[in-house]
Amino acid sequence: MGSAPGWATEARDRAAAALAEMPQLTGTEEEWRFTPPADLGMNGDTATGGAASGEVSLPATAGRAARLAFIDGTPAPAEAIDLPEGVIVAELGEALATHEDLVCDRLYSLAGFDDRPGAVNAAGWDAGTFVYVPRGVQVELPVEAILTATGATGRVFGRTLVVVEEGAKATVIDRYLSPDLDGAVHASTVVELFVADGGELEHVSVINWGRGVRHQATIRAAAGKDARVRSVNVTLGGDVVRVEPTMYCRGTGSDARALGLYFATGSQHFEHRVVSRHEAPQAYSNLLYKGAIQDTAHTVFFGNLVVPPGAPGTDAYQTNRNLILNEGARADTIPFLEIETAEVKCSHAGAVSRVDDEHLFYLMSRGVPKLEAKHQIVYGFFQEVLDEISFDELREELSAAARAKVR
Repeated sequence: MGSAPGWATEARDRAAAALAEMPQLTGTEEEWRFTPPADLGMNGDTATGGAASGEVSLPATAGRAARLAFIDGTPAPAEAIDLPEGVIVAELGEALATHEDLVCDRLYSLAGFDDRPGAVNAAGWDAGTFVYVPRGVQVELPVEAILTATGATGRVFGRTLVVVEEGAKATVIDRYLSPDLDGAVHASTVVELFVADGGELEHVSVINWGRGVRHQATIRAAAGKDARVRSVNVTLGGDVVRVEPTMYCRGTGSDARALGLYFATGSQHFEHRVVSRHEAPQAYSNLLYKGAIQDTAHTVFFGNLVVPPGAPGTDAYQTNRNLILNEGARADTIPFLEIETAEVKCSHAGAVSRVDDEHLFYLMSRGVPKLEAKHQIVYGFFQEVLDEISFDELREELSAAARAKVR
């Protein structure tokens, strides 16, 4: 960041100044009543870091168009493996200068520093990912960025900016990994996704930290006219994780989908606050999140469909379903609607249920061991979300990771 152009340095300074002026969060605020902000370092709380018990195993680069890796925020050189001409995959700190014309007007425009999580990240992100897909170009294989934490520092802050131009298509994976840590690490990440008219983007966020990591994640996606954007969030690891995806339908006929899968075990605490905002007529959105909860874990889902005046023909859905695997596990679901336009079709649903004993008995009575029967029930429960992931390899990997948490 030392070679950042003046506008980028000025933006960071403005974020730091905004952060200094904001009142500290107390946890009594409505939007913070489920997850204490101090757990996520939102008030400048300093985590301890600590030694790692084990090493991070990075996925192979096979089947990827490009890959970037960051260890405690320090980037390794980008690997361009199979990129079409004109596609850019770069470390975001470098892109501030080398691709200033593509970055300047977009960075901080979807996720700025008008709230505390945004200001914390904008003032302090270490390194990040920049992906640019020019008009009409299709990237057949995924671009993957991997942010890891070793415990050597008490924090790891990352940022992603993806721009898909008119008629272009891409898949981008943000993966967050660490071994189990003896101490604590605060993680802050922000993702901004721009999809121009007729473009298509699938963004997959895989949160699979080890013990000790506490993660505040913000995802913002804007879809232009007839554009399609799909945000898939998979939350499996970390002590405390709060994810805030917001989908903006900004063009007529846009299609924005926020899909999520989470599995909390032990004493994990996961909160997902998912918003779809319709700013143009005849747009479609779907918020679909499914979670499994085990042991004494706690999950929270807050979903909101927002249709301000001027968006007739909106077609929007919101569904959250939770599967409780034992006594002592807890899930809260809060679906919400804000409709200020006539001639819309909107619905919302939230449910919390236990594993059906009859389903379990049926499988066991046919010779399926109890643990494998639970595996099959959880897999079937998540299938609706997994089917939305376009790459077979990634879908199978995530399915196996979720099944492995069943006890």
